Amino acid sequence: MKRTLYSLCAVAAVLCSCNDAFLDRYPQDQMTDANFWQTEGHLAGVANTFTSSLYGKYWLNMTEIMADSAPWAVNTAFRTIGAGNFTTETSQINSIWRDSFTNIGRVNYFLNNYQRASAVDVKVRERYAAEAYFYRAYNYWVLTTYFGDVPYITEELDVEHPDVYRGRDARMTVIANITRDLEEHYKALPEYIAAASPEFGRISQGAALALLSRIYLYNGMYHEALDAAERAMASPYYGLYETGHPDEDYVNLFNYTGRASRNASNREVMLAFVYNYDLGESARTAHNLSRECWVPGDYARFVPTKSMVECYLTDKGEIWNPSACNSYEEVFRNRDPRMTQSILAPGTPWEGGKSGDLSSTDDKIYTYPKLSNTKDGSMTYSGYYMRKCVEPSTVRYVSHDDNDIVIIRYAEVLLNYIEAKERLGTVSQDDLDMTVNRLRDRVGMVHLKLDNLPAGSDIRTEIQRERRVELFFEGHRYFDIIRWKQGELLAGDLLGVNRRWLDQSRLSENLNDLSWKNVDGEQYLLIETGRRFDPGRHYLLPVPFTQMQLNPDLAPNNPGWN
Repeated sequence: MKRTLYSLCAVAAVLCSCNDAFLDRYPQDQMTDANFWQTEGHLAGVANTFTSSLYGKYWLNMTEIMADSAPWAVNTAFRTIGAGNFTTETSQINSIWRDSFTNIGRVNYFLNNYQRASAVDVKVRERYAAEAYFYRAYNYWVLTTYFGDVPYITEELDVEHPDVYRGRDARMTVIANITRDLEEHYKALPEYIAAASPEFGRISQGAALALLSRIYLYNGMYHEALDAAERAMASPYYGLYETGHPDEDYVNLFNYTGRASRNASNREVMLAFVYNYDLGESARTAHNLSRECWVPGDYARFVPTKSMVECYLTDKGEIWNPSACNSYEEVFRNRDPRMTQSILAPGTPWEGGKSGDLSSTDDKIYTYPKLSNTKDGSMTYSGYYMRKCVEPSTVRYVSHDDNDIVIIRYAEVLLNYIEAKERLGTVSQDDLDMTVNRLRDRVGMVHLKLDNLPAGSDIRTEIQRERRVELFFEGHRYFDIIRWKQGELLAGDLLGVNRRWLDQSRLSENLNDLSWKNVDGEQYLLIETGRRFDPGRHYLLPVPFTQMQLNPDLAPNNPGWN
């Protein structure tokens, strides 16, 4: 017998994932599908399973590692995918496909059964249904962005159902369906879910509108993207996280100081994957991101690259000139303030152990990169370290980090709006002032002016730069490269620090023992070579070999993969 293509939820599996209170009231051995759909607790229990679609910290593994700004320092499967060195049999590609359809199966199971809870107020029922439509749209956004055309499924499937073995639907047909669902149902959601409230992490109208603006933008529907962003921006509930401290507000948005699950004043984060280490031992949730960035006795996992470091403008809004820089410390001086709030600069407190500076006397202050793995401090393969998304207090512990992983925030809505305006050819200075320049005001950065763009640049390039800088290390970069058709950026070698900026007398490592690449007469630390990008096949991932074997009707595969 053929195996089913889609791993959908059986009733028992859903019940096992419900909250503890529900299981206490209804012992598993007495539950059946016939008596399950009775209370709001039942609806909430199934809806709680939808959040796995967001992946949490693993989302950064799937996205940032594949891009060119902050890859994982040592080869992983996702880095191999980003480097164009993958096949239809790469297991992680199959995992993206399988996991997304598993999540869609949970949603379909809910949507095909929730109205059986007739004793529950209709508004409550429809609120949870709207969450389900959000998550179905989110999963199809992931699938269409990676694979293009995919089967659009709204039913519960079993091995006998004909749709199990159907072919793929056109990408824009899928997009039309999921955006219609969101447009028709988002008003059943709460207008706003307050930060630090018990419900934070559930879906609000604002989050749904933000997702709509993202989906429309990614699919070239710029009028619709603009309209969805405008509706989200019209909400009185959302705004940027600002406390009057431009030197730290941006970095604090991504650590324990500003995390929205605990800080009620954070109105910027519209949706986050929430962790809680404070729950009992059997219930706590946590990740290891902070330690991975500064791991004290090994190599740093995610490391900023040359292209990311050089992307930041000067504090006067000019393109930074690396040839005019003469020391490591100078790299960080007089730059867009978001740079030193995202990438660790000399003089910043840290918990990464010994730095690479022989003259340092204080291991709690970062001064210089450590370029060899001597197990007494955090080594960097690029010469740079992350600061954004690092919570210093958890670095010393393994998997104790319960910082939020931001999925959608208000800043993205502003950037979606301004990009749509530029694509439509209608961007004005007023548009820049209420979007890009609001983000710059938060950190005290000079404004972007239409009549005074950086020399040699243009407005589209600067809006794209702003998106890269503001949304750095939040899982957007790979998708932006793909949708902007800039695949050549993925083909280049991954590079790090300029050798000329390093003082050998301060380093125990012999710089001659490291690998360097000459770029315009300068030597840069070589992280990875052998990357490639074929525009005829790499703008989409292939339908996985496993899925093609299970269902030949998925053929033909994406361009270049037949």
